[in-house]
Amino acid sequence: MHASPSQNSERGQVLAIFALALVAIIAMTGLVLDGGSTFVQRRDMQNVADAAAMAAAYDYANTGSPSSAVAAAKAAAVANGYVEGTDGVAVDVVVDEGAVATTIEVSVGKPHQNSFSGIVGMPEWDVSTTATSIAGPANSAIGAAPIIFNEDAFNPNNTPQTDDQWYNEPGTGTDDVPEGAGEFNWTVYCTASGNECNGDSNDVSELISGTNESGSTITLGDTDIGPLNAGAHANLFSNLAALVGECFPVSIVADDGTFVGISMFCLTGSVGGETKSISGYFLTSYQGDVGWQMRINPNSAPGTSVFGATAVYLVN
Repeated sequence: MHASPSQNSERGQVLAIFALALVAIIAMTGLVLDGGSTFVQRRDMQNVADAAAMAAAYDYANTGSPSSAVAAAKAAAVANGYVEGTDGVAVDVVVDEGAVATTIEVSVGKPHQNSFSGIVGMPEWDVSTTATSIAGPANSAIGAAPIIFNEDAFNPNNTPQTDDQWYNEPGTGTDDVPEGAGEFNWTVYCTASGNECNGDSNDVSELISGTNESGSTITLGDTDIGPLNAGAHANLFSNLAALVGECFPVSIVADDGTFVGISMFCLTGSVGGETKSISGYFLTSYQGDVGWQMRINPNSAPGTSVFGATAVYLVN
């Protein structure tokens, strides 16, 4: 028995619908699979962009050369498998030398070759990522300790003291600002903490407990540094002893008490007996576990490399 013309027509329609449905199913499957693969590629490219931006920032911190920073960024991309001009890879690096800090933006692009989406006219997708780093002398710090040092605590060649040193409080007279290389004093960070400059030991003690966590955020040019009145303050040494072995930001002042810089200090001792002294050393690098505390505020006064190494970190 032969099929009627109407039956043949129906079968043809079913085949056509099936073919269209099959294309749609493959297209949707392709979008899912290619989309997932694209996400993986973009995540990998973001890691490459981050690494390249940091490599450029470290290079600029050491050389001060924009062209050298660009070369460092591209070398980092190559080391991670992204060679500019190969397989459509593009690595763009822009170095913006500002008055306060240098910002470096790295963009990495590479087409994603689709496996299935080409059926619907999308053989590849453009994928790009961007990372921005910043480099410059720190002019701001998070979780600063309520401690100030004189700028004379630094070497004549403008490098920090990296050897363990002992520092004493100023005498009991009226001169509260630490003077010379061997003195320190407490502070209540007049503006940063909201306290008045004539704060007492209790105010300082609260700031000590917040060091490295919720302590004062200080910014050069925006924060007033008021030394605590000279005196015994014996309880502060026992409070500070809880931070022995840790590193934290501290403020540097001139002989007249002017806030002139920020550095990272590592505490090795705190003695509240007759000597009333603390010991420690300054870091020459702001990376690693302590790097997050040393920051750069582009809208404030520039920092100075006199009091430590350049701060380098990603800003996005």
